Amino acid sequence: MVDLLGYGEKDSTPQSLATLFVIASLSVFLLFRWDMNDLLIESFPSFHSSTFPLILVLLWRLFCLLIGASAIVYMYRMETGKMIVIDHQSRSERMTHPVKSEKFVTFSSWTLLSNFTYFVLASAGTYLVMVGKNVPQWLEIFQVAVFSTALGAAFLTSTIVRFVILPGEVRQRRNHDHQFLFHNQIMHNFAAVFLTIEIILAQPYLQPEFALFGLFLGLIYAAFAYPFAYCWRGYYVYGFIDPRLKFAPFLQSGLAGAISIFYLGLWLGSELVSYNLALGSLVLILWVSQIVQFKSGLAKEDEL
Repeated sequence: MVDLLGYGEKDSTPQSLATLFVIASLSVFLLFRWDMNDLLIESFPSFHSSTFPLILVLLWRLFCLLIGASAIVYMYRMETGKMIVIDHQSRSERMTHPVKSEKFVTFSSWTLLSNFTYFVLASAGTYLVMVGKNVPQWLEIFQVAVFSTALGAAFLTSTIVRFVILPGEVRQRRNHDHQFLFHNQIMHNFAAVFLTIEIILAQPYLQPEFALFGLFLGLIYAAFAYPFAYCWRGYYVYGFIDPRLKFAPFLQSGLAGAISIFYLGLWLGSELVSYNLALGSLVLILWVSQIVQFKSGLAKEDEL
């Protein structure tokens, strides 16, 4: 079996950075080629024309906003915390105890921040629509773009945590109760749940081209990981994000592509919701139910 996380004889950093640059350049070209601003502006009204009362939509978005803000504050203020990371120098695992802003270097935390940002923008947009005021064009553009980004990121995060991280913790018999603390529950589970409900409640008109925004998020995160490890804190949060790995160009571009693929799946789900609300809602609910986990599976595993 090919060892995807192995180091080769030569450092793959130049190839990794070149790959990210090529993908980013192509993405920027497509961004302008597809007149993305026009597509985003065209999509915006659908976020505020639900079959449900608009006041209900606003209250829902404010609720999600407050939960997200609480999770961010809780995460920042919590003094205890631990992460198994890859040391830049030794290329081996080590334990670190991040505090305050250092906790926001994980991809999960970026998922939380994008989720929170969406509900800030959506709440503001809904309020302006309700009171009959003009919505700034920048708000229209960013609300739809951030929603598309958060959607793919949330489902990717939940899937990786549910099927990769948690089973790995169980196999190694490590205590992973910290994975189910309040802020982790919001990042790993409720971000996907909230955005699923948002699709059902608002029934937004999305475009497949919006998958580009998830690609950008993955590229930015991959590009951020190297200077964070090399110049700042000396570690990689995830082993596969190290650009020196033999297959790093494929792994890093795979992260970016995975976010876009999840978005495309959810775009199809939103199309089904628009076609048949009951059927589409059922499909999305079944999907999200398979990728969330709200309590540890360690005790259950020990009983076997």
